[in-house]
Amino acid sequence: MSNIGHTNNGKDFNFYSKVNVNWSTFGGNSVDGYGPDIMITFPTQSLMMLNEGSGVVEFSFNGNIVHGELDSSKPSVGMVFDNRVVSKIFFRLKSGSTGPITVSVNAWGDR
Repeated sequence: MSNIGHTNNGKDFNFYSKVNVNWSTFGGNSVDGYGPDIMITFPTQSLMMLNEGSGVVEFSFNGNIVHGELDSSKPSVGMVFDNRVVSKIFFRLKSGSTGPITVSVNAWGDR
């Protein structure tokens, strides 16, 4: 077996980030009040989000509509989406939850 070494040519179609959610409106963490909390710069094949704290974080893919929630006390503590292209994700604390709540986001593509 030969030593291949690390590959760092081309674009990396993997994404990982953590966000400490401490605001009650979508876009509440952005400078203008409208921007997403996560911006993924390639078309995703799959996406995984995990609530690493206690409480409930709501998420949206357009900043207007709640598309789901990450609830630390239920099986929805984490969500996985397959075959869904995602580029922007907005987070906010659900009414009654206190922050900060850490959310980890992993995404990957096959392009």
